[in-house]
Amino acid sequence: MTQPVYAELDSRLPIALRAAQVAGAVLMRHFGRAVAIELKSPVELVTIADRESEAVVVAELQGAFPTDRVLAEEADGPAGAQRLGAEVHSLPWCWVVDPLDGTTNFAHGQLAFAVSIGLLHFGQPVLGVVHAPARREVFVGGVGIPPTCNGRPIRVSDVADLGNALIATGFPYDRRQRLDELTLWFRRVLERARDLRRAGAASIDLCEVAAGRLDAFYEVGLQPWDTAAGQAIVEAAGGRLTGFDGGPHDVFGQRTLASNGRLHGAVVELVAG
Repeated sequence: MTQPVYAELDSRLPIALRAAQVAGAVLMRHFGRAVAIELKSPVELVTIADRESEAVVVAELQGAFPTDRVLAEEADGPAGAQRLGAEVHSLPWCWVVDPLDGTTNFAHGQLAFAVSIGLLHFGQPVLGVVHAPARREVFVGGVGIPPTCNGRPIRVSDVADLGNALIATGFPYDRRQRLDELTLWFRRVLERARDLRRAGAASIDLCEVAAGRLDAFYEVGLQPWDTAAGQAIVEAAGGRLTGFDGGPHDVFGQRTLASNGRLHGAVVELVAG
C-alpha cells in the first residue's frame, strides 16, 4: 500500500468508528425489548433494529465520503453482493456493512451481536471496525492500523498444536440442506481439536481469533458483510484467512477459514474436500 492509501484510511477510521458506535446505541435501545421479527427465510431473521442501525451507518459513511460505494446487508442483500462482486476489484473504496450481525442472538437476548463495518480497496479488506455493544467491545484493525480491542493491542494466539486449539464455526442459513457436510466437519474438529464453539456472529468470531481467544474459525455460506471487517482485523493481528482449500480468501466467496497462522494447514486438512 502506498502512503496516500494510509492517509485515506486514517481519515476514514474515525468516521467508521463513529458510525459503529452510534449504530450500537441504536441496537441497545431495542435490545431486551419486544421487537417485531420478520423472516427472510425459515431460519433467517430481520428486525427494525437491523434497519435502523443500517440507516445510521450508511448515512454517516455516505455523508462523509459520497463517492465511496456502500454494500449494506438489508438494502442490497445477496443479489446486490453478487452484482458488486463482478466489479469490486475496479473500485478504489467500497464499504461493506452488517448493521446487526447475530440477529438471532439479538432477538433471543444473547449478547453476541455486533455492528460490522469493513472497507475494501480494489476488493481487498483494508480496514475493519466491529462494535459489540452488549459486550462493550470495539475491535479495530487494518492496513497500517494496529489491531486493538477497546484501544488495547491484540494479537493472535501462538497455539501450534491442533490438539490444544479452540476452534469456532457457524451454520449457514441453508444448514438443513447441508447437514451431511456440516456434520462431517464438526466430527473432524471434535476428533482432533481441544473443543469447538458456535457463537452465532461471524464478525465476533473473527475478532476473537484476532484477539487470541480462539485459535481458528471456519464457516461456509458467509456474505461479504460477515467477513470484510473481521478479515482486516485478523490480518492486522498476525492471523491468516483463506478459503477452505487454503487458497486466497475472497469476501465474495462462500468459504472462510481464519486462524492464527500456525494452525492453518492443519485446519485446512479438516475442512478441505
